[in-house]
Amino acid sequence: MNENTLACLGAVALLAAASSMAVAAEAPGIPDGWSDGYVYANGARLHYYHAAPAPEKPVIVMVHGVTDIGLNWTTLTWKLQDDYDIYMLDTRSHGLSDPITAADDGDTLIKDVVEFVKVKEFEEPILMGHSMGGATVIRVGAEYPDLAKAIVVLDAGIGGPGGERGRGRRGPAERGGTPPRDARSPDAERVRPPQARPNESSPADNLSVNMFGTPEALVAQNNYRFEDLVATSQRQHPKWDIVDHQYWALSKKQYHGAYSSEMFGVMSGSMQTGDSLAKIPVPVIILKADAPPEARKAHQVTVSEMPNVKLVHIDNAGHNLHHDQLDRTVEVLTEFLSSL
Repeated sequence: MNENTLACLGAVALLAAASSMAVAAEAPGIPDGWSDGYVYANGARLHYYHAAPAPEKPVIVMVHGVTDIGLNWTTLTWKLQDDYDIYMLDTRSHGLSDPITAADDGDTLIKDVVEFVKVKEFEEPILMGHSMGGATVIRVGAEYPDLAKAIVVLDAGIGGPGGERGRGRRGPAERGGTPPRDARSPDAERVRPPQARPNESSPADNLSVNMFGTPEALVAQNNYRFEDLVATSQRQHPKWDIVDHQYWALSKKQYHGAYSSEMFGVMSGSMQTGDSLAKIPVPVIILKADAPPEARKAHQVTVSEMPNVKLVHIDNAGHNLHHDQLDRTVEVLTEFLSSL
């Protein structure tokens, strides 16, 4: 191998390394072939993303969890978009949607999904939600039984003895009290938020993301450097695709709530599912994160007398199971959706 060849190979390697660094340092846009838009629904301007159009295919409406945005569904949507026409909402106070207001309550996010479906004139869409979004679509399925064709839930609280969350008990914020001081996203690093100035870098290994805080504290999070957020995500979630890390970082920079206990109550109120799961008349599938045998058994006991509900644990997956184990998630969802 001559010197010119070695030089060329070295240049290629440097270009590849530079490209990789650029991917991590620049916030990504909308994936090729996708679009985005707004609707006015339930008294607010709600933003959404639309995957590659599939007008003759069944519609799926996806609803994300706290501190995420519609684009956090990207890698899963890529796997499903050939067979489904997929819309991904930005929930209020997330992404590019309007913020929560003093007039909103624990039913607002549920009504947002319902009104979005009506404004877009979807007929019996499939509703899919993760975490808070999963609880939201559970409530929609129970309270608006004629709206959806099926309900898909990714690691939300399901009530009952194995439900962890959403047992129907009102949280302190919903009762008018103060939200937990340590109210963080379930996948956030459990450390004290750094006291960074708006234009000052924060060490990536110190970043955390709070769901609730003063406007100043939450805006300080929005000012974390994008590349530091990506590095934090890579450290916390080694199984994820780089696209998942990038949109996770973007979502944290776009999160704009909750700034008060009342705003936090709107989000936590949407997660009070109570006995909603048992009331859903259409097919339901619940994907849960990996769990010890006793927890798995408790989850199955919760749904054991619900003939419309199927529950599957995703091995070796955490709360963001569709990122941790994408292929297995797609396998389970494809089997369920093809049976509708």
